[in-house]
Amino acid sequence: MFKEKPVISNQHGALAMAMLPFLYAVIESGFSTLHIFFGLSWLFLYFFSYPFLSLFSKKPTERNKKWAKIYFGLSILFALPLIYAQPSILQFLPIILPLGLVQVHYAKQKDERNLWNDVAGILTFGIMGMAAYYLVTKQYQFEILLHPTLFFIATTFYIKSMVRERRNPIYMEISIAIHLVLAMLYILCSLQAVFFAYLIATARAIIVPSFGWNVKQVGMLEFPVILLFLASLIW
Repeated sequence: MFKEKPVISNQHGALAMAMLPFLYAVIESGFSTLHIFFGLSWLFLYFFSYPFLSLFSKKPTERNKKWAKIYFGLSILFALPLIYAQPSILQFLPIILPLGLVQVHYAKQKDERNLWNDVAGILTFGIMGMAAYYLVTKQYQFEILLHPTLFFIATTFYIKSMVRERRNPIYMEISIAIHLVLAMLYILCSLQAVFFAYLIATARAIIVPSFGWNVKQVGMLEFPVILLFLASLIW
């Protein structure tokens, strides 16, 4: 079963984005062994999304079907201890499912790069972070949803200006404008560390488009940028 190469998305930056709210929640709530199961369940659910959505956006293949089943099964396996220890964690499911349906819709339309599809994914990341926080505190921390969501929306416009819309200067202008506006909002809120992270991200949005990088290079750069943003949130 596992002799063939697994079906995994090559969007490395998206994986970092998916895990940031979870790591933010773990640090803010205090580490629990339950977070290990949550993190693994979430990781495999993220892996599941690529072959699963490919069944709608492309011609269905047995390979995609098989790996979607494998990833989903592993995700459920690691989720079972969480449900046993904290059954109320399931309250986040009715929020996650509609966002998943949005992504299925855009996959069927073969329009996965649509901005609203990106927003649905970003909100999913943030809500999973909230769920990880709730898991050990039984409290709702909306900052875990808010801060990453704002940052990722700015990042989405930057990525679009680097890849799909590199010939459209409007996306680069919107990307820089959003970064600057959010940077100003954070300094007004006296969150200097986050302000500094946005300055670095803004510089990246201005300078990197001139490098002519490919998708992989753009995605790899997002790892240190996202780690810097995470560090600024917990400073």
